[in-house]
Amino acid sequence: MAVPKNKKSKSKRDMRRTHDKLKVASIVECPRCHSKKIAHRVCENCGYYDNKEIIKIVSKEKSKEKSKETTKTKTAVSRKSKGKPEIKAVKKDQIANE
Repeated sequence: MAVPKNKKSKSKRDMRRTHDKLKVASIVECPRCHSKKIAHRVCENCGYYDNKEIIKIVSKEKSKEKSKETTKTKTAVSRKSKGKPEIKAVKKDQIANE
């Protein structure tokens, strides 16, 4: 195992540690929606970077409506012997009739 021959001075130790500090993230304003974002990253609010749509953002209200429409099945858990659950796909119409 390597062992230092001489003691490192406080100055040399501190010079080595200069790069160990945390860096402040550069936060800028999005030119499109004017919300705060990290520089050189896609805006989380509008999904644009460099005036190009990178991520398609759907509003919360619209996403809730779409999720209700697209969800056609619901899982129902029925217990068999030994207490292990069995998952079955059930349509919404069947649940309403039960």
